Amino acid sequence: MHFGVMKLDFNCLRCGSKNHEIKNIYLPEKKDGILKMDVGLYYLKICLDCGYTEMYSAKVVDKNEKIIFEY
Repeated sequence: MHFGVMKLDFNCLRCGSKNHEIKNIYLPEKKDGILKMDVGLYYLKICLDCGYTEMYSAKVVDKNEKIIFEY
């Protein structure tokens, strides 16, 4: 589990609310080469007032270049 999500603590772009939650999701990512696939961690920032959702790469937010899973 990553804890760098505090950097995502700012107002909703749609309604300006500060009321939000952060969810972690893992999505497949193509790696260099034809058959290599990684699974990357992404953060979903969901506004609890209007439902507007933003997605951020954990690698960028956390400045973490470590590969989480490799197939």
